[in-house]
Amino acid sequence: MQPHTGLIGDSGLTPAANANVRVSYRDRAGLCDWQFKRVIAYLSIRIGSSVRVSDLAAEVNLSPSHFARAFTIRLGLSPYTFIMKLRIERARALLVTSDKSLAEIAFNCGLSDQAHFNRFFRRFVGMPPSQWRRQQLTEGRAGSQLSLEYDSADRTYHSDKKSRFRHTDHAEPERFPISA
Repeated sequence: MQPHTGLIGDSGLTPAANANVRVSYRDRAGLCDWQFKRVIAYLSIRIGSSVRVSDLAAEVNLSPSHFARAFTIRLGLSPYTFIMKLRIERARALLVTSDKSLAEIAFNCGLSDQAHFNRFFRRFVGMPPSQWRRQQLTEGRAGSQLSLEYDSADRTYHSDKKSRFRHTDHAEPERFPISA
């Protein structure tokens, strides 16, 4: 018997026995490139309004449950978490480039009200939006590029700032700029 190499379907068993080996969903493929690009295009247009997983799934002709699983495999984040990260990144850009009120920024980012915005901003960034805005303006970072970084090694997105979500230390990730 040959040693197990860790490849899918390589259990060291005969081909007939390999057919009975279950592969976890994490080992299956996530969204294809064209599906991922279509989802990103859809989100970039509609991030300021209500976005449901069923809408995203319909864009790529998948059921909502299959889409959510494939999306999570591709990015390492659930669709909801990714959408919220995009909204917070857009809010960060608006906070430093405009003088709009927090309620207006919340509405422009697709959040229901200022309290909802404050709660999610604090969860993702670590401080309230008003405090973050003051800090950014006093430090002179108003022109900095805000983005999520794509790590091709483990196929996940993460922001420049540390958050409670999945981060890696791989070198030179691709950048996915978030437009305001």
